[in-house]
Amino acid sequence: MKKELKQTPDQKRRAFLRGTATAGVGAAVAVSLPGLTTASMEDEASADAPKAKKGYRLTPHIAAYYKSTVS
Repeated sequence: MKKELKQTPDQKRRAFLRGTATAGVGAAVAVSLPGLTTASMEDEASADAPKAKKGYRLTPHIAAYYKSTVS
């Protein structure tokens, strides 16, 4: 007959699995809520510096490119 061995669970393995599960949950939360952290950082930055213009700007290197593409 076969003897049934009682095996004790490996505590290191359990701690590793618990840690990876916790890290996975933390990463999912961080990815799902990026607006909260970036919004607060942008608010602080905008109070210190004037707002930069966004959008298209014709700079000298862009103008040189346009001149080079003309046949």
